[in-house]
Amino acid sequence: MSQIDSTHALGPIERVTLEDTPALSRDIPFELSIIQAAWPEFENAFDSLRGRKMMGLVFNDGDRYRLSSVRLDRDDRKPLLLDETVIPGGDYLRLRLRGEPSVINAKIPEAFDALFEIADHDAERPHIESYRREGEIDCLVPVHAQS
Repeated sequence: MSQIDSTHALGPIERVTLEDTPALSRDIPFELSIIQAAWPEFENAFDSLRGRKMMGLVFNDGDRYRLSSVRLDRDDRKPLLLDETVIPGGDYLRLRLRGEPSVINAKIPEAFDALFEIADHDAERPHIESYRREGEIDCLVPVHAQS
C-alpha cells in the first residue's frame, strides 16, 4: 500500500493490491432503488454477518451490480442459493470514506469520480464498494499494474 501524490477533500487516495478472493454473490440491475432494497435480503441469506466482508462490484457495462460477501469456511455448512464468484485481485486506487452511514453513502459517487479522474483505469475489472464496518466504506477503482 502506498499513498500516491493525490488527496481529495474526502481523504487521501492510496494504491493498494488485493488478492483474488472467493465470494458468494447475487447480480442485480444497476439502479439505486433496487440496490438499496436488495442489500437487506442478501444479508439475510447468511447465518450471521459476524466476520463478513460485504462488497458491491460495479461492472463497466453499466447495467449490473454484484452484491458480494467474501466466502467463509462456515458457508459450506449451509446451502445459500447464491452464486459463486471471485472478487478480482490486482492494483486499485482506494479512497476510504468515514462517518455517519447516511452521509458517507451519499458521497460514494463523488469518491468514485475523484478516483476515476486520476486512475489509469483497468476496464477489465469492476470497481468495488467495500463495506468495512458501519461508518466506513472503501471505494476502489482497478488500475493497471505499475511497470
